[in-house]
Amino acid sequence: MFAGRYLWWMLMGIGIFLFATLSLDYITWLTIQLSGCGDMAGACEPALRLISGVLKPACIWTAIGILFMATLLRLHTLSLIWFWGPIVAIWFVASTPILLFVAADAAALTQPATLAVLPVAILFLAAFVAYLLFALEDGDILPLAASVPLRLTLRLTAVYGALAGVAFMPELSRIAGTLLDMPALSVVIALAQPYLQTVLTFGTGSTAPAYVVLAAFIAALAASLLPHAAAPQPSRSAIMLRRLRR
Repeated sequence: MFAGRYLWWMLMGIGIFLFATLSLDYITWLTIQLSGCGDMAGACEPALRLISGVLKPACIWTAIGILFMATLLRLHTLSLIWFWGPIVAIWFVASTPILLFVAADAAALTQPATLAVLPVAILFLAAFVAYLLFALEDGDILPLAASVPLRLTLRLTAVYGALAGVAFMPELSRIAGTLLDMPALSVVIALAQPYLQTVLTFGTGSTAPAYVVLAAFIAALAASLLPHAAAPQPSRSAIMLRRLRR
């Protein structure tokens, strides 16, 4: 999926999500007012169940599915799917609870308490999605094919972000156990998460190291867009051939 089409699908997914989050409640209210079902006890229940119980969740999950599949197709087009695909999948899974929470109560996003508990995985995901919006396939430089230190920084920080998404997702043990029908897996994940959190926070118990790594990840993404950083280095044989020609 090329950059223009990727942008179109991402805007489509975001638009559906915002429609379900911000507009469906007003549509529900308008439906009740126009139908006059509020005059009879229980008469509005079918409409409420259809809009709030079926239509709204369907729109939200459709939007998340569009964002996820569009990102994977974009990575496939750029030949980045094998390493970055699993990383992006973990970021999406770790970001889904906060997206569902915001969809249920959009006003909560403006509250400082909600902003303070935003999972770091969604910030990694937002930065990477913004990077993929650039037309990386138009030039001769392969995406993320920067110098070896820069490429290593990108991969290490991305792996850290994925592990942080796993470690700081309280719902992970319940979701994994329910989807896979393995209660023992839920217990293992619940027991392993505190140890993983200790390792990722270097024993401080604070999320500050995660934000430091996030800053390094964003800086590495920005640096990889620079021509001098992303330009492929000439090989030793090419340099020798150039000298012989002279």
